[in-house]
Amino acid sequence: MEDGGNKLIEKISSYNIFNNLLPGIIFCYIVEKTTRLIFQTGEVWEKFFIYYFAGMIINRIGSILVEPMLKSLKTRKKRKFLEFAPYSDYIEASENSPFIKTLNETNNTYRTFIAMMLTIMVIKICDLIGNFITIGNNIIFLIVWLVITALFIYSYKKQTDYIRERVENYISKKTKRSEIE
Repeated sequence: MEDGGNKLIEKISSYNIFNNLLPGIIFCYIVEKTTRLIFQTGEVWEKFFIYYFAGMIINRIGSILVEPMLKSLKTRKKRKFLEFAPYSDYIEASENSPFIKTLNETNNTYRTFIAMMLTIMVIKICDLIGNFITIGNNIIFLIVWLVITALFIYSYKKQTDYIRERVENYISKKTKRSEIE
């Protein structure tokens, strides 16, 4: 099983390592050390999947919750705190300057770590409240499961929109080229 796990790890992109696996490992470690929650399993491959899945959830929290929250903030000068280039410009620029994709990957890593820190704070608060209030584990499980499901539904929609925009941008460029010829 070790060889299979090593082969799987070799196939994971740097994006997945820095935006899913690493935040998942750090998250699980900090949560286990600071709360009553435990993610321990016996097998290395089980830990890998737990860390990866936790990191994936944190990544989605960053994309679906943290990013829009930061985009809605204003500075003292009433400017947007966070402003993105139009997606079609990003596509064109990243095709001509591949380093932009690397910068974007780093940017997404920062966003994921912000989400990880916020998620750890929320879990710690819930753990502290749990010391005073006892709520049925099944109700908590269902609420958490519904939130995670909604997160992935919205993530699926967001990713589909990005793919559609990229296809539309490609078709638009192709049409312009054929009109010129």
